[in-house]
Amino acid sequence: MQNKYLIKASKKFLFWFWTQLMNGFAPSDIQGNYRRPSGITINNEYDINNEIEPIYLLVGNSCPWCQRTLLVHKIKNLSKKVKVVFLKADIEHGEWIFDTNFRGFMRLSNIYKKANKKKFFRATLPLLINFEKDKVKILSNESSQIIRLLNSIENESKNQALDIKDCNQKFLDLIHNNINDGVYKCGFARNQSSYEKASKNLFKALNEVENTINRNKGDWIFGEELTYADIYLFPTLVRWELIYSKLFKCTEKEISDFRKIIEWRLKFFKLFNVDETCYENEWKKDYYKALFPLNPNQIIPVLPSLKEIMSLES
Repeated sequence: MQNKYLIKASKKFLFWFWTQLMNGFAPSDIQGNYRRPSGITINNEYDINNEIEPIYLLVGNSCPWCQRTLLVHKIKNLSKKVKVVFLKADIEHGEWIFDTNFRGFMRLSNIYKKANKKKFFRATLPLLINFEKDKVKILSNESSQIIRLLNSIENESKNQALDIKDCNQKFLDLIHNNINDGVYKCGFARNQSSYEKASKNLFKALNEVENTINRNKGDWIFGEELTYADIYLFPTLVRWELIYSKLFKCTEKEISDFRKIIEWRLKFFKLFNVDETCYENEWKKDYYKALFPLNPNQIIPVLPSLKEIMSLES
């Protein structure tokens, strides 16, 4: 009888402790649905081409939102225009840090404080900044805006870069809310109903993408032109087998059931330099070890390599 009460009390404490951890990792609404904090943006009329000072793109190589920006940086060949600075995840303290001293900074949170961004949930990446003398100027930390800013940069070597076109905003919102955020809504759901709702919306959105690719009959989601939709979708889909289907419980269907999406993913992966934005070892280490509430024993499962996954599709 004593064990019965001990087990019940232990379960209550562990659930309370898990909730506190989840509040730090992934805030939710009162129904238990994951809710991503809003980012810092600038006026849509801002022209990045008017900037005189060097521009820096701060990223972490395990973050899918950062990969969005890296994809545009690579595809548009912006290495001479924008300097990429990689940070690493400090798993023990739950923050991003620099490998070496970056203009006097060692932690990402110090940059936010220096820029007088005192009210922020967490110092997040990606981050697009420049410096005016010793002052930090945050241009944006919202990936959706950053990729548009990067895509708008005038590049002398246009013949060496692919064009990235705009597309239907409603479709972008579908990918962003139900697929990019959707996998997190599954993984960070606080209860069964919020998980099932997220899973239903996730796979419904994947079906819509599958049908759109099939209907447009081109290399990319909207046919022959590469668009923001392709940039939005790839970081989530390239992590699917390694991370989301396992750790985030995205299991309603196998991703291999979506044949047009699989064909599209392989074509995108083979684009010039896209593979250089994929850091599978860091993905596995940071997701399985950093997201403690989802994987308390921090065991990294035995998984095929990304190269092996892609080779099965060719």
